[in-house]
Amino acid sequence: MAKRFLQTMILTALLVISCSKIEEDHSTSSLDQTRIPDQESWKSVITMTRDGKKFAEVWAGYIAFYNEQGKTFLRDSIHADFFDRNGIHNSTLTADSGVVFNQTNNLVAYGEVNVVSDSGVVLETRELRWDNEKQKIVSEVSVRFSTQTDTLLGDSFISDPDLTNYEIKNARGYSRRIIPLEK
Repeated sequence: MAKRFLQTMILTALLVISCSKIEEDHSTSSLDQTRIPDQESWKSVITMTRDGKKFAEVWAGYIAFYNEQGKTFLRDSIHADFFDRNGIHNSTLTADSGVVFNQTNNLVAYGEVNVVSDSGVVLETRELRWDNEKQKIVSEVSVRFSTQTDTLLGDSFISDPDLTNYEIKNARGYSRRIIPLEK
């Protein structure tokens, strides 16, 4: 009887947890110091998938899983490789720390954040969010975006994962392109 009661309580708890909606709070980048993580890992890799296909491999020096919060905290250097829908590598992200939201596979990276596309385009910022549903890279803080010929600064940024289609708010910068002058 006691065993059946315990099984019923565990099943009920699992149903409540699996049916509850976890809001993504992007306001904190630090580990929850008041709670002990459900799992910890050092120098590990997380593989993130969408519709059964790998879209990212994230390496971190330290990873802390918090099941109740629905978050995985990453720190001590992050390195993430992103892949397109065909499994082909298209960009690399590095950052000081970050958070993965377990239900959505969204990622927020903090600190010195750099994204380098395989074509050589570089994005630099202090905070960056990967929106898994929209398949977009988003930064709502100052950015520096560099190609082989142009360097743009802006107040925010949104792009596809390979940095080919992008929007920069309040863009300013300089170009090394040679522009012919009309006579």
